[in-house]
Amino acid sequence: MSEKTKTTVLYVIVFLITVTLISRIFYLQIIKGSYYKNLSENKSIRIIEIPTVRGKILDRNGVVLAEDLPSYYLEITRSYLKKPKEELEYISGIIGIPVDKIEEILNNSGIPPYDPVVIKKELSLKQVVAIKEHSFELPGVDISLRAKRFYPYGEIGENFLGFVGLVTKDDLKQDKFYNYNDYIGKQGIEKEYENFLRGEKGKEEVQIDASGKIIKVLSAEEPVPGNNIYLTIDIRLQKKLEELVGDKTGVSIALDPKSGEILAMVSRPSFDPNKLIEGMNEKEYKELSQKNAFFNRATQGEYPSGSTFKPITLIAALMTHTITKNTVIYCKNSIRIGNVTFRDWIYPAAFGYQNPETALANSSDVFFYTIGTKTGISAIDEYAKSLGLGEKTGIDLPGESSGLLPTPEWKKNAVGTEWYIGDTANLSIGQGFLLVTPIQMATLYEGLANNGLEYTPHLLLKITDSSGKVIKTYGKKIRLKEDLPNDVMDVVKNGMEMLANRPEMRIMKIGGRTVCAKTGTAEIGKNSVDHWLIAFSDREDPEIVGLFFFENSDFASSHSLSPLMGKLFETYYEIKKPGGK
Repeated sequence: MSEKTKTTVLYVIVFLITVTLISRIFYLQIIKGSYYKNLSENKSIRIIEIPTVRGKILDRNGVVLAEDLPSYYLEITRSYLKKPKEELEYISGIIGIPVDKIEEILNNSGIPPYDPVVIKKELSLKQVVAIKEHSFELPGVDISLRAKRFYPYGEIGENFLGFVGLVTKDDLKQDKFYNYNDYIGKQGIEKEYENFLRGEKGKEEVQIDASGKIIKVLSAEEPVPGNNIYLTIDIRLQKKLEELVGDKTGVSIALDPKSGEILAMVSRPSFDPNKLIEGMNEKEYKELSQKNAFFNRATQGEYPSGSTFKPITLIAALMTHTITKNTVIYCKNSIRIGNVTFRDWIYPAAFGYQNPETALANSSDVFFYTIGTKTGISAIDEYAKSLGLGEKTGIDLPGESSGLLPTPEWKKNAVGTEWYIGDTANLSIGQGFLLVTPIQMATLYEGLANNGLEYTPHLLLKITDSSGKVIKTYGKKIRLKEDLPNDVMDVVKNGMEMLANRPEMRIMKIGGRTVCAKTGTAEIGKNSVDHWLIAFSDREDPEIVGLFFFENSDFASSHSLSPLMGKLFETYYEIKKPGGK
């Protein structure tokens, strides 16, 4: 082919391409121009998340303690409002929220203008109809059917159930699962098992017009409901404990010593989480905050143990052979240690001759001052630590405290002074720097019941998917195992059983079962005390550990808590009967 021919062919090709392009442009811009202009201006594709249903929380028998219920939500997407003033005024008249308040919600939401902002939850059917009837005139307003968390028993069990709340900016940064209007577990089981409860969202690919209205659903993925959490709690026992604690500031725990299962757990003051979700006013919230109602005293509160610590001092003294089970000490009404006189709790009276068992039953301070200072801080700390004090129990709740088991090294670093023998004396009776949590003490007494074997306390029984298939169970876990000889533990249990057999304490013996118990009174101020009572039943085959603790107690003495323990045990054994109510 000649050069001239090649040039001609090239020109022809260029001409044809140019004609084709011009023809296509003419077709798109002139012939179909209005069509594509309308499509670009009025239609676009969006991905819409479909909320899922949060899993239920149930007690061990399948009684629902928390669930999602359907609720109509009013949402406004600011970028779709055509006549904001008119639309908001109309909405205000229907839902009863002033326009300036609606604008405040929109402006302070932190949500981009192209995403919906929830203005009001739980619309009535009448309100829904009134808005839907004018939906064409309200392009930026929408009604969505969402799920609202509901706690059928109100404040009963709130301390371990927790509650849900709107996600924060930090939540959005940490997990891409969440969107602006999502709810997340804030406390308790709701937070601990959030990833199981929340489910999986669905999504729709939709075509929308310029006003934001959906024209067509192009594709959809259905959401997957959250998993259901079954707890070790028995709501029947839980309700009884809530009743027994009443409106006092305190804690009660019922624990299965054979597994570590929490059968019931109360922390008061408490509150109804439904009110928090519905929208609590500032005054109510402030009052609850002042009472520390959002604080789980059972797992987060740190308190002096009082005389409930004395079994540890006795174990340390027996294990180090500082004393034997036959040791007898004459206990006056006070004892001089260093330059300080330490009085017994019954001062000016005195207990006189005491052996380890009677001293534990009587809770003789002078006896324990004596054996504690002779045993020494190292041994007492060793056995206290070996039974789990000073460390978190590992209970499956967020925010657990570890308490404080003081040592000479700790005091030197924290206080800046040396450890004195008087510090050992104070620790020997559960006073001084020592701090414990109620769940630690319930678990410790589980260890006493089992001669040194403690299981990790837990609330989870099993997790099932929405079809009922079990996907996870909580097998009992050994927290620690301290080899405590039977002869040592017999001395401790004899003293505790002797206390439980006293006339004013026998009310704890249900059906003639043996009970081992220890009381405690901790001084927390000049004129204020905390009261403890911890017990297990029965001695040879322990089935339940019970604990009562009252902060700034107005009971006459810690012995006065025995009727409450009796009611706890009575309810437990009644429930345990075949067909128990």
